[in-house]
Amino acid sequence: MQLMPKRGPLRINAPLKVQYLSQGPASVAAPGPPGYGGDPYLQRLVKLVPSEVLALYITFKEIATSWLGIWAAICLVLVVFVRTIGTHQAGKPIQIIAITVATVSFVLWVYATGGYFFELKLPANIPGVISIAVGVWTFIVPYICKGD
Repeated sequence: MQLMPKRGPLRINAPLKVQYLSQGPASVAAPGPPGYGGDPYLQRLVKLVPSEVLALYITFKEIATSWLGIWAAICLVLVVFVRTIGTHQAGKPIQIIAITVATVSFVLWVYATGGYFFELKLPANIPGVISIAVGVWTFIVPYICKGD
């Protein structure tokens, strides 16, 4: 029985590469147990969207109407905290790119849902820009952030 390395639950893992002697110097993705050979697009996407903090933000958004900007900032700090802990793995550095992507994703999501940080609100004359930014960001990021 082969032991699989322990990983952070939110760590993004690039596909493993192996070299088969019969195939010369070319590398191919290694077959293996599910979740061990790397994260496909949708798994990376789910790990990059800070869903646990989004749920917390939504749950208390109506209660925090008078201090919504502060509540959003608190949740932003929680995104960084959760992703830092979630991407930690013994012997490897935390995944700064994944943490940054989750942070930007949360900021875009807050603005897309009518929220704001502190008193920094979006101008009323650009309502569609944030929706386009969310769509493009969500589509492109899993292709850019492949993991380690």
